[in-house]
This record gives sequence, C-alpha cells and structure tokens, in this order.
Amino acid sequence: MLKNLKKATELSKSSGLFLGGALFGSLGLKLLTSRKAKEKYAEVIAKSYQLKDELDASVSTIKQHTDDVLADAQEIYLAQKQQEQAESIEDIEGSNEV
Repeated sequence: MLKNLKKATELSKSSGLFLGGALFGSLGLKLLTSRKAKEKYAEVIAKSYQLKDELDASVSTIKQHTDDVLADAQEIYLAQKQQEQAESIEDIEGSNEV
C-alpha cells in the first residue's frame, strides 16, 4: 500500500509539473504575441541598432587613431634604420683609413 501511495505521489507531481509547464508556456506565448509586447520588442531592437551604430563610429575613430600611430612608428623606424646604416658606413670608412 505504501508503495502504491509513493507511485501515486510521483505521478501527481509529474502531472502537475507537466500541466504547470504547459500553462506557463501558453501564457508566455500569449505575452509574446500581444501588441504591446511586440511594440516593446521593436523599441528594444531599435535601441540595439542605435547602440551598434554608436559602437561602429567609436571603432572607426579608434582605427583611424591607430593607423596614425602606426604610420608615425614606421617613419621613426625607417629614420632610425637609415641613421644606423649611415653610422655603419662611417665606421667601415673610418676603419679603412687606418
């Protein structure tokens, strides 16, 4: 008898969970398809597009600044390289004179 009572309790829990899930799902579906909810979803998506545009503008600005820094770094590197080559040539010429 105790065994049957346990099975009945488990069955009622399972049935209750299933019915609760079905009720919650149908209520959620009604909320998702309501006109006010759709308007709110559209507003949220519009805001996300606006944020995306702002982020793209920021990324573009950062990229421009980064390109400027890289160009300056390359100019400095080439100037240093030319100076080192000139010094190397002077050292070679100086050692040949001796």
